[in-house]
Amino acid sequence: MKNGIKIGIGVWMVLGLADVFLKLPAAVGFANPELARIVALHLPCAYVAVVAAWISGWQGWKYLQKRELLDDSKAASAAGLALLFCCLTTATGSIFAHVQWGEFWNWDPRETSVFLLLLLYCAYFVLRGSIEDREKRAAICAVFGIFVAVMTPLLGYVIPKYLPSLHPKNAAFSPSYRMAIYVAILPPLLGMMFWIQNIAVRLDRARLALEEVDC
Repeated sequence: MKNGIKIGIGVWMVLGLADVFLKLPAAVGFANPELARIVALHLPCAYVAVVAAWISGWQGWKYLQKRELLDDSKAASAAGLALLFCCLTTATGSIFAHVQWGEFWNWDPRETSVFLLLLLYCAYFVLRGSIEDREKRAAICAVFGIFVAVMTPLLGYVIPKYLPSLHPKNAAFSPSYRMAIYVAILPPLLGMMFWIQNIAVRLDRARLALEEVDC
């Protein structure tokens, strides 16, 4: 990734955070409208987690088709990013729950579903660490990664949508909130995800090259 793009991502993120914390108005329809601004960070983290999960599943599918270990490395690094952004989603969601509902954790369907996703991604990396043969590990993890990629939007959005929840179903966000979520925060957050993915893939490519030399 070129330095100009990295600088642009950093500047965009700083401006986006400034917009959220300094300019965004109070959110109407919440118990604490002033502190409900955390939604502008919570939702983008959830969206990026879904994108990372899909990338992991896609790279796992590519490995099953081509049997190239670099595709397995890309799938694993994307799964790690999905886990990271699931954790950020959980953290920001817990702050929101404490502010709006009085407790950091309420076992709300959406909170529970994200917790299940965290368990699935932890299981993914436990699985990776428990299999020594590279090809066997890559194939099994590819299948499991595709499964988790499918479950991520289902558990994160589709299933909780139809269950009783503390989350407001008819909360109307003003245009400024939509701008903050989809323009100020989501694009640079996606850029940071791809940036980290790029670094991880370059490291894995170098590691695979060294392993081939040693062989």
